[in-house]
Amino acid sequence: MTRVEELRNAIAGHKRALVMFSGGLDSALLAKLAYDALGPDAEALTIDSAVIPQSETAMARTLAATIGIHHHVLHMDELGQEHFKSNPPDRCYHCRKVRDAAAWRWAAEHGFDTVADGLNYSDLSDYRPGLKAANEDRIWHPFIEFGVVKDEIRTLTKELGLQGWDRPSMACLASRFPHGFAVTPVRVERVDRAEEYLRSLGFRKVRVRHFPHELAVVEVDDPVRAVEIRDQVVARLRELGFSFVSLDLEDFASGKMNRTAGV
Repeated sequence: MTRVEELRNAIAGHKRALVMFSGGLDSALLAKLAYDALGPDAEALTIDSAVIPQSETAMARTLAATIGIHHHVLHMDELGQEHFKSNPPDRCYHCRKVRDAAAWRWAAEHGFDTVADGLNYSDLSDYRPGLKAANEDRIWHPFIEFGVVKDEIRTLTKELGLQGWDRPSMACLASRFPHGFAVTPVRVERVDRAEEYLRSLGFRKVRVRHFPHELAVVEVDDPVRAVEIRDQVVARLRELGFSFVSLDLEDFASGKMNRTAGV
């Protein structure tokens, strides 16, 4: 039995499944497998809020249409909640609890007995307070259950012909802020627009970390080119409200803000 068949069979064992669908690679593969296994008894739910890059919400709509799965977008206004104002190291735990509760309410209202997400086995190697919350909230993680790692997800997505199999991983915009520094609507919009601008210049992997005093730390996959066009980049980020613009000299890496949590 192939890996795809193994996963489809596992999903087919559930009566009706709602996929928490961010539009990223992991949830896209899960949505495809769920739709293949359950047809109309699988649906996708995207939670749209200010901390989700707008390009990701647009990609979720595109991918859902490509897969054929029935897709719903649930809008949430989260930034007024305490875990964004204080931004503690376990912010993702509190955020995930709120999102899981919303997903389960929606699932119950529409007759779904399973809520699943695309967390994968590789996620176990990083600091993931959101995973603890999801486990408490009975969210099913088929990729973790079957030991599917990130590289395998990328391979399977390519084999199934899904658009975006080679896209860089994205993350919630709140991950751009050091713990203890408030995540506010103005700051989140500033980061989102800055990252969209850098992607428009041709950079594929982009992070704009937002520190106090309106300091932007730019992290891209081609820092040499960023230096070459630094005047252009600085000018635009200053227009967006940053007072200082610097370049991260380390290699691109997700999860760097976990350092501020001591993990």
